[in-house]
Amino acid sequence: MLPLNTRTAAWKGWAIMKTRSLIYALVLVLSTSSLASALKIGGSDDDLSVWVEQLSIQAKADLGLFKTELSVEFGVPVAKVEQLITEVQMEPGDVYVSLELARISEKPVDEVVEVYKVNKKKGWGAMAKELGIKPGSPEFKALKENAKEKSKGKKK
Repeated sequence: MLPLNTRTAAWKGWAIMKTRSLIYALVLVLSTSSLASALKIGGSDDDLSVWVEQLSIQAKADLGLFKTELSVEFGVPVAKVEQLITEVQMEPGDVYVSLELARISEKPVDEVVEVYKVNKKKGWGAMAKELGIKPGSPEFKALKENAKEKSKGKKK
């Protein structure tokens, strides 16, 4: 058996080593989560996706009213909105963003819908870019702001 002061020194060394390991692990976890937060992992249009999802939920509560609002706001027939929801199987929020993208990009709705069909898994930022709207541009910021306001029921 080791003398008392040798055992005490060994114990202190072990405790210091464990404490340092825990501190290093904590610093690593915190720095990784801070970095992930700073990079907004998941893409630059996360907020837009959330607002589009909220808009879809709200629209389903009164789909008839929503279709009429889109028809009036974007100057498209209600039948076109219905076609996008039923035949193309778009969520109501996706229909709204597609119409908004058509307006901003000055492209026909059918062209935007074709881009949607091909790129929907890539996100709205990729679709906007495909239509000539760069993420971070004033047009893309307007798209996000309009979707945000619409999802809160403020934009008619």
